[in-house]
Order: sequence, then structure tokens, then C-alpha cells
Amino acid sequence: MSGHKWWHNQSLRSTQAVAAGWHLFQEVYDKTPQNSELLFRLRGERLVKSLLRAARTSHFGPFLEKANITQKTAGKILSSLPVLKKEVLRESPDGLLTQLVDAWDELRVHTSGTTGEPVMIRHDDSQLIESTAANLRLLDAYGLEPGLRILRFTADPRHDLIDFSTLPNFGNAVTMRLNVSKIQSADTSYINRVCEEFGPHVLWGQPVEVLLALLRCRDKALRLPQPKAVFTHGDTLDPAARKAIATAFDAPHHDLYGLQEFGRVAWECPSAPESYHIEEERVLITSDDASHLLISSLTNEAMSLLRYQPGDCAELISAPCPCGRNQARLKNLEGRQRGLIIDSEGRLTGVKPIRLLLENEELDRWQVRQATPGHLEVLIAPRAPAPDKRLNARLVEAIGRAVSLTKVTVRPVQLAELATPSGKAPHFRLLATQRALGETASSGDARW
Repeated sequence: MSGHKWWHNQSLRSTQAVAAGWHLFQEVYDKTPQNSELLFRLRGERLVKSLLRAARTSHFGPFLEKANITQKTAGKILSSLPVLKKEVLRESPDGLLTQLVDAWDELRVHTSGTTGEPVMIRHDDSQLIESTAANLRLLDAYGLEPGLRILRFTADPRHDLIDFSTLPNFGNAVTMRLNVSKIQSADTSYINRVCEEFGPHVLWGQPVEVLLALLRCRDKALRLPQPKAVFTHGDTLDPAARKAIATAFDAPHHDLYGLQEFGRVAWECPSAPESYHIEEERVLITSDDASHLLISSLTNEAMSLLRYQPGDCAELISAPCPCGRNQARLKNLEGRQRGLIIDSEGRLTGVKPIRLLLENEELDRWQVRQATPGHLEVLIAPRAPAPDKRLNARLVEAIGRAVSLTKVTVRPVQLAELATPSGKAPHFRLLATQRALGETASSGDARW
């Protein structure tokens, strides 16, 4: 789009995207919920363009080189493509590049790594523009307005206690990030004063982070002003967590579903809780016989992600929604769930620093287990036939620096030992799961 040296500047690109996104909201996103003909036509046109872009990639090209791609044939052609697995993204991502966007113009993000090693996703500016339009519609649906003040919760020990930023693509919101895992008794007066002066309209975080904030309120370490809404994102909500969050803050609770590969792809309907309207203007979602979601991007010009299987399951609903919107919905979402580590002082803290340490090692797979507060057991399956003998000691030292722990054990194992009875091999098996935190919060207990 631009070869100027300033073009890498995120603020400038976001400014342009906000203007284009506002126009797109007025012309498309604000109309498609009630205009099924417009939605159908837009989705068909974008699917054709997406398939034509995919034909330029080395991964999809062989399947599409002889295809007659039209609006009448596009759906059938898409369904004939092989399922795109995460292994392809991880091992040969360049095969998905369309070559239509210069590296200079790419917007790059990394996946979270909750279900495997993170990979880089390439986007073009449509990601900023489409998300701006979609966010404006979201605010309108939830009875909110641009210019929000958002209090974002984090439990990542790498983050400062308080930080401020802006979200131009989310209605030009101002965000205060609060690290609820770092609140000490000496901080209480200061934190409460800052929160009161900030006056957040929205509280926002992953479910475990919102639950931890709730527990800090219960034990009098945190006092929050009354918000207009509470948002959760990132993980599938356990019923106990949903109940605790919905009743604790005396404000509407809305859950959002998205992935770094696509951005937000669905949002909880305010009239039909626990069902999620799909952003059908920019993603197409189907499912296989086992209810695994297959997600296709309709707008990414840099990287073709078609029939991508993230590992999440859900029921697709095409029947009319009580709210009257046209967009199909997801129900009974089942996906990833994070937990927290209990350190040597009994504090709950995020897992990301430990995950990043282990991802940098030559390991086929690894797993972190906690059965006792303050203790961690790390199981590793080294990739090399003769692993570095110093690896165990190096990991113990590095993990000890990242998180305050009484005991860290590192033990080499065979891959089979990492699997659960159901055959899955999650990276973390912890005490402080979302379900456990939700049950604790629902019971009225102040502390973990």
C-alpha cells in the first residue's frame, strides 16, 4: 500500500482504518443484520475473491488451478478443499501467502500458544478496517458508545501494575490495564483511587483474570466502580465462571469469541445469552461431523486461511434469533481454557512467562503440572536423541526467576505420559482452573 518509511507506524495506520471502518460500518455492518439480501450478496462476492486469492498460494493452488470459481460454485468449491490444520501454519506458513501484500504492508500477530507453539499470522489492512466496523456494531448492540473507558485485567507477571493505552479500532477507547496478580496490601488505597478516578465503563479480561479481580474485590484488596458492562474473551466459559461473573458486578456480562488467526469471529447475543452471532461479513464458519469448527477468512488478502480447524467445537444455528439479526450463531462452544499458577506466597499469577521459556527449548512437547501451591512439576519430551544434560538445571533456574516458587521439578518423559485419559496433551494441568476459580467465587469465599 505504501513504501514510505512511516507506514510501519501503527498509530497512523489505525487512524486511517478508523475512518475507513466508520464508513464500512455505516454502509455495511449497520445494515446487514436486518438486510439478508445485502449480507448474502456481500458474503458471496467476498468468498469468490477469497478463493481466487487462495489459488495463488502454493498450498491451495493445486486444488484450485482448474476450478471455475463463481458465486454459484464458490460454496461447493470451498467445501471440497482439505481441512487446514494448525501443523500447516506451524511448519509451512509461507505456502498460505498470496504474494498480493508486500512484507512492508503486512500486519503480523502471533497466536496465543494455548493449544500449541505460537505461529505468526499475516494480515493486511482489512483486519484493522473490518474490526473497526465490527466493533462499532458491537457497541451499538450492547447499548454502549464510542469513547469508552475500559479497565482491562491481566495476571501476566511481566506486565506492570498499571498501564494506559488507547484502542482506536474499538471506538477510540481508552484502556487502563490492571495487573490483578500484583496487587499488594500497600497498593490498595492507590489502586482504588486510580480506578475511581478512571471511572471505567467496561471491565474486560480473560475469564480467569476477571474471576481473579472478583476474588481481589472479595478480600478487600480491590474496589471497583460500577461498570456498564463486563466483557470476557479468549477462553470457553465454564458454567460456574459464567454464573459468578454474571452475578458479581451487577452489570450485563457479554462473552466474545475470537482467534488471532481471524480476530473476533463471534459475539454473544444480548437477547439470547450463550449464543454467539458470527461476523459473517468477514468469516465463513462450517463444521465437520464431530462439530469441530472450520473457519474461512473472507477478507485477508495476505494469507489464505480456508477451512481452518482451530480445535474448538460448537453447534451452528441458522434459525432466526429472537433479536431479529440475520447472522448465524454458535452455541455450546467448547474450546481452550487457561488456568493460573499459585506461587509460594499463595498468589495467583499467569502462566505466560513459563510458556515462553519452554517454547524456546528444543522440545517435542512439554507439560506443567501443579498439585500443591508453590510447587511445579515440569515434564519435558526432548527433541534430540541425547538431550542437553544441563537442560533440567537451566529450566529450574529460569522458572524460579520468572515465578516465586518453593519447589520446581523438571523431569524428562515419553510423549505418551503427557496425555490425559481422553488422549489430549494440554500444556498446563493446574489447580487454579477456570472452573475452580468460578466455584470459589460463586461460593462467596474471599481467597483461593
